[in-house]
Amino acid sequence: MNRYSKILSSFISYNAKNQIILARYQHTSIPKPVTLVEDVYNPSNGTADPERCLIIAHGLFGFRTNWRSLAKAFSDRANIKVVTVDMRNHGDSPHTASMTYFDMASDLMQTIRKHKTPKTILMGHSMGGKASMLVALQEPALLRKLIVVDIAPTVSASLGEIPLYNRILLDNIDKIQHEKDIVAARRAMDKILQTSVESLKNKSIRDFLLMLIVHDEASGQFVWRANLEVLEEYMDDIMHFPKEFDNATTNVETLFIGGGKSNYINDEAIPIMERLFPKHRLIRIPNAGHWVHSERPQEFLKCVLPELEIK
Repeated sequence: MNRYSKILSSFISYNAKNQIILARYQHTSIPKPVTLVEDVYNPSNGTADPERCLIIAHGLFGFRTNWRSLAKAFSDRANIKVVTVDMRNHGDSPHTASMTYFDMASDLMQTIRKHKTPKTILMGHSMGGKASMLVALQEPALLRKLIVVDIAPTVSASLGEIPLYNRILLDNIDKIQHEKDIVAARRAMDKILQTSVESLKNKSIRDFLLMLIVHDEASGQFVWRANLEVLEEYMDDIMHFPKEFDNATTNVETLFIGGGKSNYINDEAIPIMERLFPKHRLIRIPNAGHWVHSERPQEFLKCVLPELEIK
């Protein structure tokens, strides 16, 4: 082998090692917060308490508008400002190349600091709940209370299903482009979803996913309201909880609300919740699944409203 070949061989070997290192650490870079698009709700019959604010983070494939009715009810009945956000790579918030829980937590911290209320309550469902837990573990001084909805700081129960949903959505968007309007497009996609995997025979799950379809005026195409390509790349991160916090703890008062029919907070998760969140309580709402807040809204309200009354 001549000198040139040796140099070239070393260069290729060096780059191959670098690619492995980059692949290993690409999901652990320093988070760069983005400004989340938000809706702000104030009491319809008066002025909100200037010291309290409830910030709500939705779950995977969700949007801030999923919480509109409950946000209005919280605001009116607890005399509190309520802020709902689109998480990054969802809805109207920025689509970014990174989607770790450190990223999402940094976005929520920026939102909390923006509203500058001394008594902030952070509530998150599913993916939003995991991001909210990270806020409490990293910056407990930012919060007075944490409310986590049907998720635990462990691997998600949907690990075997959600990645499949994401791939099905990506693979089939082209098949509805000929439809005349959004209603027809969602109807066509509904038929595709029904025959894809067993769990998507559940109409409530299909209806939830179909809300992702919107018509993009600029391109004239039907598109997804979430950055599914990036979500797919980070799906393993999203399904798990960061290992860096295995031995962490926070003094933030925490309420976990689980669905009585949901397996997202199982017996194996309880000791982990006790270690990370020693000031926690767990309430299970009977006859509710993973989307406990939409399936049993009145019962959910009764659980949350007392938590908003901070002296």
